[in-house]
Amino acid sequence: MRIESQSMEEPKRKLAKLEDLIPDTANELVYDFGRFVSSYLNPRLVPLGFVRLCEAALHDLSQALSGVTGRPIAGRLVGLSPGAYALLHLQVPNIADAIFPKEFASAVRVLVGTKVEERHVG
Repeated sequence: MRIESQSMEEPKRKLAKLEDLIPDTANELVYDFGRFVSSYLNPRLVPLGFVRLCEAALHDLSQALSGVTGRPIAGRLVGLSPGAYALLHLQVPNIADAIFPKEFASAVRVLVGTKVEERHVG
């Protein structure tokens, strides 16, 4: 099934208020990650594009350097353990459920699940 690209205007607004959309998360860094990743959104994305930009954002945070601007990144999301970034990666489907229509979010969930399986098998 092919999902058309969607405008990121509304998802970008929703990322800024994840606390309201995912009020019971065990990992409060998810809220900070939502705000951080909102700056990475292109005007239109398909599910794979969203997954890849989340992965790029996590990579940039782990390196403390923006791949977009080339500038250093500061904040509480920088300098975490690899395990903390892996846990944030596992939250990408939950974030997608909160900010996207069901079909788009489901595709994100499948893509992240496939990537997690590939890491454990490979």
